[in-house]
Formats: sequence, structure tokens, C-alpha cells
Amino acid sequence: MTISVMDASPFADAVRAVAAHYGVKDKDVVPVPTQGQVNLTVFLGSELVLRIPRTTRAAEQLSKEAQVIALVRDAGVPTPKLVRYDSTLRVASVPYMVLQRVRGATLAEQAPDPTARQRTLESLGEILVTLHQIRFSKVGPVSSIPEPFTFSPTELLSELVEAGEIGTAQHDWLLERFTLLQPEGPSRADPILLHRDVAPSNVIVGHDGMVTALLDWGCAEWGSPARDLVGLPIRVLPDLLSAYRSALGAASSRDDRDGDLTLERDALWYHLYLALARLLNKPSTSEDRNWAAPRSATLLDFLAFTSSAVTEPWPALLRPISLSTEPV
Repeated sequence: MTISVMDASPFADAVRAVAAHYGVKDKDVVPVPTQGQVNLTVFLGSELVLRIPRTTRAAEQLSKEAQVIALVRDAGVPTPKLVRYDSTLRVASVPYMVLQRVRGATLAEQAPDPTARQRTLESLGEILVTLHQIRFSKVGPVSSIPEPFTFSPTELLSELVEAGEIGTAQHDWLLERFTLLQPEGPSRADPILLHRDVAPSNVIVGHDGMVTALLDWGCAEWGSPARDLVGLPIRVLPDLLSAYRSALGAASSRDDRDGDLTLERDALWYHLYLALARLLNKPSTSEDRNWAAPRSATLLDFLAFTSSAVTEPWPALLRPISLSTEPV
């Protein structure tokens, strides 16, 4: 598959212009097999990757990404080196970004075998802890990185009732679950830098299962650490959180491995909120591109995880204390 496949694309001329600027022949210009909705992504030979935003909003995210990449690489987070971000429109008629190509496959393309799976989660946990050492209190405001998003379960559940997705009884039951997990929501005190889209398609792994890079920083923002722990299927959450806690303890002089289950509560809170929010999306059948694309996929995964025979404390976190199993 070469550049000829892209002839119908509105960005074909821009791709050719950038490829020519870097001395890449047409035969070596290859669209990435699985494309996202935000950017057009193209391999320029064996060493470079070109990204072109599809919309004005995507162009804003690409500009932010250029700033964030420099910040996270300085902190030691593995991510492709930025070769050039160009919004001058001198080379192409649209803004574009050229990155150094990294070796490996995404978790969406090649899930690790059971032996390598633990190495994947351990290395991902270490990378996220490294990323989360970038704190707003130390760095200060960065123009392109938004402040923490305000999540409102009350507003979300009201929207779901109005849309006919849930009834008043479900509204009340769900609101109680949010209150049981975190009455005020995950803490936003001393926010850290989030990737905010740690999905399988943005995690590169090597043959040994080790994570070698995080991709796509267009969603980066300040927020609560657990927000970065909920992009993968919920079934891996216990092992990912264990790896994160282990790395967090090694990276900190104080004992952050708290006994109050704050990370567990925050992670379940985000999983539930985001799963419900998907019910407001348009129906999707693009499961081949994104495991979570079907609107109810993550909600059903949440219910399966919290109702199955997983080890405590997960199911208990959603039960009122009066309903907890205690000896009489």
C-alpha cells in the first residue's frame, strides 16, 4: 500500500509535499494500517512518521502535543522524538508533525502472551509513575495544557435520564455508587500531568512485552493520577494498579502506597463515569479499530468485573456498609 491509495484523500497533496521535503520517495510513503479519527498518520520510509490533523480542533491538539512531547521526554518518559512541528504552511497547506518512528507494535495490534503480560503492565506502571512526577505545583501553567476537567456525576446522570438511557431508579442507584466510591470525586489537589488516553492503540510494546513508548499526547491535561489507569480494559486494572503502586513506592521518599484504597476508589469512579458517558455517544460498529467503540462495551465490562469472582476489595467498594458481608 503506497501513496497512490491516498489519492482520494483531501490531504494527498500535503502528504506528497512533506514527503518530498524530507526526500522520501512516493513508494516509501505508506498510510498506517489502522487510522484514528483525529489525525491522518503516514509512514515516511522506515525512520519517520507524519501526522496531519483532520480538523481545526485536531490542529489545536497537535500544537499542544508538540509542547507536551518536549516536557515528557525531558522527564524521561519514552515517546517518539519530535522531528518537526510546522504550522507555517510553507511546506504544506496544513499544519503537520513529523516524528521519529519507533519499533514495536501497539497493544491493539499485538496483545502480549500471558508470560509477557506482566512485564507489559509492570513497565507501563513505571512509565506512568515517571510521567506523574510532572506536577502542576512544580512546572506551573503550560499554555496548551488545560486545567483539570470537572466531572459531574449528577449532570451526567441527568443527561442519561433525559436521553432515555436510564430511568429514575437507575439514576438514584448509580448516584449512590458514585457516593460510595468518592463522595466528592477523585481529588484534584496538586494535579499531575496526564496522558489521558492510555488506550491499547497508544501503547507500543516490544517482542519481550516491555512497553517502549507512549503515543499521541493530544489529550494531555492536568488531573488525578487514576485517570491514566482506566484506558485499558478493566480486567487488567488490579495488576496495573499493583505495578503502579510498586513503582510509586520506589519513586517516592514517602510511603504513597496508602492503605485507604484511594487509587482503587478513584479508578473505579473513573471507569464507571466514562462507561456511562459513552452511552451518550452515537452507535458505533468500529470494534475492529477500538475495543471500546460499542457504546455499552465498557459498561458491561465494568459490571462483569465488579460482579465476578475477582478478589476484594473491588466488589465491596460498590456495596453500602450495611450490605457488606460481616459475621452476625
